This record gives sequence, C-alpha cells and structure tokens, in this order.
Amino acid sequence: MRAALWPECPPEMHDLETAEQISSSEFAVFIHDRGNGQLGGFIELSVRHRVDGTMSPRVGYVEGWYVDPDWRGKGIGRALIARAEAWAKQMGFAELASDAELENEDSIRAHGAVGFRETFRLVHFVKSLG
Repeated sequence: MRAALWPECPPEMHDLETAEQISSSEFAVFIHDRGNGQLGGFIELSVRHRVDGTMSPRVGYVEGWYVDPDWRGKGIGRALIARAEAWAKQMGFAELASDAELENEDSIRAHGAVGFRETFRLVHFVKSLG
C-alpha cells in the first residue's frame, strides 16, 4: 500500500523508511483489515517538532494516509484519522498535523472532510552541497 500511495518512491526508500520507523518510539502505524486478512488501508504517524501552522512545539503528524480505492467513501479513512487522533492525545499532543501535495485535490478534500484546516501552500527546495 505504501507503493500505491507513493508510486514514485523506489522500493529501497520504502525499505529504509520502514526500518527507521520500526526503530523509533515516536512512530505508529495503524491498519484497516478487510476482515479476510487483507489490508484495506493504513495510516503512518510520527512526532514532529515545530510544524508550520501549529501552536505546539511538538505535534502528532500524519506521514501517510491511504485507503484502497474500492474501500473509499465507507468511513475507513475517517476511522483511521480517529485512531490517529487517539494516538496523538495518548502521546500528550494538542494538535495533529498533516500535508498533501499541491495537485492532490482528493487528499486535500479528504483532509477537510475529517476536520483539518489548511494553513499554508508551500514549494520545498533542496540544494546539494556535495
């Protein structure tokens, strides 16, 4: 499902990120089981420090949120966000933050539907120093 959410990401990067997440106490993954042992969605969460648009020094952060296309519109995404909110509260956070790519209108609408409010639109830059 990570490959479906981030198809441009090479498998080696998925493996690296997954290994980093497994070793972190500030990371959580929750899944939706279709009931037959197959997964139908997931949400990856982390702790981030000082996120633009938040009022807290540390927040729970939705790193990835995915529901299989045939399960969308059935409350699975909303249930995954509810679980993320419970995790963030359990971690002692007052805010849950997330992001979406500028052209991903479906994700932007989905975030709004579960109560997120848009704070900024950014383009990030990186310059190699090597």
